[in-house]
Amino acid sequence: MKAVVALGSNLENRKLNLDIAITHLEVLLQDLKVSPYVETTPVGGPDQDDFINAVVIGNCDLAPEILLAELLKIEDQMGRVREIKWGPRIIDLDLIVYGEQVVDTVFLKLPHPLAHSREFVLIPWLAIDPEGEIPGIGAVKSLLASIQSTS
Repeated sequence: MKAVVALGSNLENRKLNLDIAITHLEVLLQDLKVSPYVETTPVGGPDQDDFINAVVIGNCDLAPEILLAELLKIEDQMGRVREIKWGPRIIDLDLIVYGEQVVDTVFLKLPHPLAHSREFVLIPWLAIDPEGEIPGIGAVKSLLASIQSTS
């Protein structure tokens, strides 16, 4: 199953944090493609330092709930602290899309409910998957163009 995972970090050595997370993701996802790193300003939350974001795409045989649990485990291992919603973080890993699956549970929502409106997801995703789609929502390229035309 094609998995799209968004990564972000705005604490300590942001680039190294993404590098470490990607090393962990290489164990979970096969045929991994990694986007260029993109520096972005925070969206929502408190005043904080800029992020470095990326997107990875790979194939995975795990159930989406298990993959999400593994992503949360990586965040915990790397020292992620959840004190403030949308606050600073050493690493953030979000499961954006898992094949064509649509899931709406307390634990997991697929596609990710905010991905279509976040440049920090769409810009790196488009760089490695020009034909990328968010199931039921639209093409990454069109979604990004729509956001950029209103900003």
